[in-house]
Amino acid sequence: MNNHISINQVKVKDLSHSILLLDLSQEFAEHITPPVKVSSDEAALRAFFWASAICHSTKGGLKGYFDGKFYKGWDYLLRAFCSAAEKDDNLVSPSHIRSLSENELYKLLTTFASEPQVTLPDLERRAEILNGCAFQLDTLFSGSVSELLKRASNKVGGKCGAYAQLEKLTAFQDHLKKKSSAFLMTVHFSKIWAILDQENVLPMIDYHRMRLLCRTGCIDIQDSQLLLSLKNQERVSKIIENQIRSASVGVCIQVVRETQKPMFDFDVLLWAHARSCCRYNPVCISNQLENDSFYDLVTNSFDGTCVFQGWCLGYSNSFIRGLWEPFINTEDY
Repeated sequence: MNNHISINQVKVKDLSHSILLLDLSQEFAEHITPPVKVSSDEAALRAFFWASAICHSTKGGLKGYFDGKFYKGWDYLLRAFCSAAEKDDNLVSPSHIRSLSENELYKLLTTFASEPQVTLPDLERRAEILNGCAFQLDTLFSGSVSELLKRASNKVGGKCGAYAQLEKLTAFQDHLKKKSSAFLMTVHFSKIWAILDQENVLPMIDYHRMRLLCRTGCIDIQDSQLLLSLKNQERVSKIIENQIRSASVGVCIQVVRETQKPMFDFDVLLWAHARSCCRYNPVCISNQLENDSFYDLVTNSFDGTCVFQGWCLGYSNSFIRGLWEPFINTEDY
């Protein structure tokens, strides 16, 4: 790892302690993977699969209501595909997705939501990703997501596990496997497919998690120019982005090891906190949530403060509090 980018072990222990003080809500799993009323598990798995394949760079581009509740980003994307599957499972069949156009993708993303706001600038590219993914699913797994999982034998790790099976598909070849983990997370919480080797589950490192870990000080950056670039949201190199992202993976693995929490539980909490409490107006200063996603997942009540502010470096240091995730164009997350 870069000598200027490292993991702060003290802060990681502080994060672990804070995580142990959080209790998951009874509806935790349903908040993460909504129940899908379809005729077969395969239809549900396909909805999860396609949503995961294009789950990248959604910043502000997906917003709307499902069943009267506001969702954005990944939560919106997943519910759009799940709603399509409920309406007609042919809408998520490989044969349909193989030829899905930009306009058809826009229709799928907007038809089932109320007051949809879909402003992603690259829908044509996302449709291409889905086309290729459907072709490869047909070619490699007879068009069946269930077959892909069957070959993994309820394991995610190893040469035949789910990560290895997913890596055969171009859309899932990120070396840190964010989209693969996103898909496996939805499957896990749906209870359609059980993971026997939970110790091999990897975190879904995206811009939310990197931002939070940099602001809290769990990732220690001793490069003044890089800190300025992150604060000013200036473009950084792929090498730097990968170093920060890899350090984030390391933090998550250490927290799971110390807390004995399942990776998906911890990882989702970290993501939700970053979206709700530490984005444009950090809750430690504003005393207001940016959205309810974090407190939808825990039984702890919001008291106007951040659950991490007793030790968070950004709480006491306004410069660190102003850091952002690495700015880079990517289809990995």
